[in-house]
Amino acid sequence: MTRDYVLDPGFAEERKRLAGMESLWDPGSQALLEDLGIASGWRCLEVGAGGGSMVRWMADRGAHVTAIDIDTRFIDSLASDSIEVRRVDLREDELPQDEFDLVHARLVLEHLTDRRQILDRLVATLRPGGWIVIEDYDWSCYGFEGEGPGFGEIADVVMGFMAKAGFERDYGRRVVSDMEAAGLTDIRGEGRARLIDSTSPGFDFFDCPSKAFLVQLWRQGCCRPRKLRPLQEDSTGTAGCSRR
Repeated sequence: MTRDYVLDPGFAEERKRLAGMESLWDPGSQALLEDLGIASGWRCLEVGAGGGSMVRWMADRGAHVTAIDIDTRFIDSLASDSIEVRRVDLREDELPQDEFDLVHARLVLEHLTDRRQILDRLVATLRPGGWIVIEDYDWSCYGFEGEGPGFGEIADVVMGFMAKAGFERDYGRRVVSDMEAAGLTDIRGEGRARLIDSTSPGFDFFDCPSKAFLVQLWRQGCCRPRKLRPLQEDSTGTAGCSRR
């Protein structure tokens, strides 16, 4: 996904960023999958497996997990009888057909310009009656508490920079309608919001890439570098669940 994804997979702090994402969003993701009844014997596809926390969690519940990512360096060591690791580019590589009881993709489709077509391809990997869970952001509630001059403007510049690489800042708001258009049934939606500051578990998910973005923007003359200080941020994620 390198030509669409705004952060180079070689980003020096990528594992730290992924650990932050796991701290923020794993509890909600796990609750969603528990509600769907994930159990021993399920065949699961984890899309954009990242650091592998959800892969391990699924396998611990007796599922057989296929973990795919364009960068598998953090999950290669998880390969076992119950976990298959594959390096996959969602836009180009072949995917299995009619195979999985569950497909889970978190913060993946929002980065891909051809997300609607990729959703169709993911749906086709489900067996009849299987579930797909898509989690993506809706950044409309994003903001800083007590922000000083310029913080909102910097956030807008960063979002604009990401959009040039294909990022859709409010895709979480539209994912449920895309599921309906894909012909899925029993469609559900859920939103989750987090209020965090620099002492919160998961802050690195925002802090690490923000520093990288600001350096790139400064080099392009889009903004001046600023010294970061502790911030409180509102961040909202939306999940859509549906059945084939």
